[in-house]
Amino acid sequence: MANELLAKSGDEPITLREHLQQVADYALMVVGAYRKHWELLMGRETAEKVSKALLLAALTHDLGKAADGFQRSLQERKFRWEFRHEVLSASLLLSTMPNDETFEWAILAVLTHHRDLNDSQLAQDCGYVALPMPEIVRKAQEKFQSKAEELQRHWQWLQEFWRSHPELQSFTLPEAPKAITLPTDFLKCQMKAVDGLTNLTERKSLALLLTRGWLMASDHAVSAGVNQFLSQVPKPQLPPLRTFQRIAGEHEGNAFLEAPTGSGKTNAAITWALRNRKGGERIFYLLPYQASIEAMADTLERLFGKENVAVLHARALDYAFRQHFEETGEYESAAEKAKAETELNRLAHKPIKVATPFQLLKWLFGIPRFEIGVSEMVGGLFIFDEIHAYDAHVVALIAEMVHLLKQLGGRFLFMSATFPPFLKRLLKEALDDDAPEFGLDSATKDKWTEQFLNQVRHILRLHDITLEEMMPDIVEAIRQGKKVLIVANRVAQAQEIYRQLKEEFDGIHLLHSRFTRKDRVEKERAVINALRGKRSDILVRALVATQIVEVSLDISFDTIFTEVAPVDDLLQRFGRVNRYGEHPEGVEVHVACQFDRDRLIRVYDEERLTKTLEFAPEDGALLTVDKAAVWVREVYGSGWTSKEQKRYEQAKCAFENVLSYLKPLFRHSEGEEEFYGLFQSVEVLPSKLYAEYDAHMQEKRYLLANQLLVPIPLGTFHMLNNAGLLTKQNGTLIANVAYDSELGLLPKEVDIDASFIF
Repeated sequence: MANELLAKSGDEPITLREHLQQVADYALMVVGAYRKHWELLMGRETAEKVSKALLLAALTHDLGKAADGFQRSLQERKFRWEFRHEVLSASLLLSTMPNDETFEWAILAVLTHHRDLNDSQLAQDCGYVALPMPEIVRKAQEKFQSKAEELQRHWQWLQEFWRSHPELQSFTLPEAPKAITLPTDFLKCQMKAVDGLTNLTERKSLALLLTRGWLMASDHAVSAGVNQFLSQVPKPQLPPLRTFQRIAGEHEGNAFLEAPTGSGKTNAAITWALRNRKGGERIFYLLPYQASIEAMADTLERLFGKENVAVLHARALDYAFRQHFEETGEYESAAEKAKAETELNRLAHKPIKVATPFQLLKWLFGIPRFEIGVSEMVGGLFIFDEIHAYDAHVVALIAEMVHLLKQLGGRFLFMSATFPPFLKRLLKEALDDDAPEFGLDSATKDKWTEQFLNQVRHILRLHDITLEEMMPDIVEAIRQGKKVLIVANRVAQAQEIYRQLKEEFDGIHLLHSRFTRKDRVEKERAVINALRGKRSDILVRALVATQIVEVSLDISFDTIFTEVAPVDDLLQRFGRVNRYGEHPEGVEVHVACQFDRDRLIRVYDEERLTKTLEFAPEDGALLTVDKAAVWVREVYGSGWTSKEQKRYEQAKCAFENVLSYLKPLFRHSEGEEEFYGLFQSVEVLPSKLYAEYDAHMQEKRYLLANQLLVPIPLGTFHMLNNAGLLTKQNGTLIANVAYDSELGLLPKEVDIDASFIF
């Protein structure tokens, strides 16, 4: 290797020849997986050109690294070459270019595989200077020429490499590097052409996006040591399908599935995805919450193997680290394994992705290298589970994303246990498709379906008092030996109820989103394991919780006392009671119908709460699947409330505007800022934990330090900031308020839980 040109140095150096061949091989696998979808979108001729452009770019993207200065920079860490190697790579390709758009797309992909087309450093090295004064232009030209001449020593190697690849043989390199010219005019022309593109789905936009996106994806994968692009998935061993699962699973194309919790939506979704797969396109299983994502990932890994399933959300690294740290107790190895696992999942490598919708949306807001994500989504199969869980703002974003992805060959399955009809209408409009609806209806009845539909798990009890006034009934239920779930809508409210119950009973637990990451995970696991019989040392008489219990815990209680919430949220809360049908006769679920209006309107839309109570079944009603579905339909019969409709329209308009400016090869900083502005929460460190946090930071145990942070919504952030209770130390936001491992963060008042992660 001593005489070989290198692509990268370090502990495991790789030669330039090896790297280029590996990237080309990876790109070929991508072409094999996606070619059918490209032909459907762009026609056979254009798909062929994109395939050729991608391979040309893969074989040539790093040839500029053959320059003496770049090779020296790999050997001498202190030496800075100070020139973009991809400019030389693109110039080499440009020097052989016929008048052919395939070469044009390849050159642009090579030129931008590290920097965007509007990057100032890239433009300067191409001779396209911000101030085109004669002296500045001359210096740029001289600099380029001197860097190009550094290829002279290895010019024979470059020519031999060129001749050894059939894809390059038709085009001849110049006799010497001095014949290579600045790509200034090419860059100017292409910047103008790309700026004139109107949307991502037009032919040239899509061709540029796919060529650049898959070149970067291939380069990243190979650089990370991943040489196989996985396109096939093993056939999973599923239990015998129920009638509704079989019918929904056999459908080809877009569909809706409404089925209660516990009926088996997941197996129906898997069957649908495998039925609709045409090549190596990706399967995206999308959920709103971290806990449900991790649970689904476990399920899919058992069915398809961990090597085929990627978990994508903002806390994925923390989750992976906790798992490995608990197994080994050793920080360095756990952190190393977690980082490697998380990075592998981020690559365009594994064919099944379990993620939040925000992991897809971020690409459409134009974050750096958005072409990678959009390229991978082309022709994709998208399963939206728990689609009811999103508010009007997020639904608007999802609907616009669906509309675009449908034009890129995407196919969609929307699923929910409670599916408001107006939400189906909005999604059908986004699809421009009157997709069929499946569920446990009369057309699919069999013995199991009939029994499931007629089963009564819950008996609705409505109380015209507040949750706090129901304390005597809660206490009595605990005394009777029932395992009781109490759900409050505000954190401070839950903390106070917990305090009162702790004075009278042991075995009382509290769960909300204002704990440190470490404490919250420990509490969730303690309650789950105790209720499943895995922890005999932990007593659970009652759990006091906030909205996070609606989807985060796969557990079952004997009864519930909850403050009123929108009907779909209430039904999700009820789903944590008699979850497995352990009480065949059904159990009472208690709803407090009175609430503190001034506080609760910061949490829920008052109009939605009013309709939930107006259309509620009578007190004492047996809540069958059908009766619950009727309740949802009546509450949401007229669609969004006026406040929700306004938020929906504003979000839709804003996102349409973002998409209108999205162009391949360009950086879109405004869209990136808007995307991260969606997440209305901040993480703070309780001052009590600063010493422990600082010790971890000093020892560079950063992932352990992160476990001590607490998420708070922006409303609470502003309250604390205005009161002078927030300080910053070494970049960390410190909350100078009390923190208790039993109660969580204790500011004067805390707003609604921040529901979603990205």
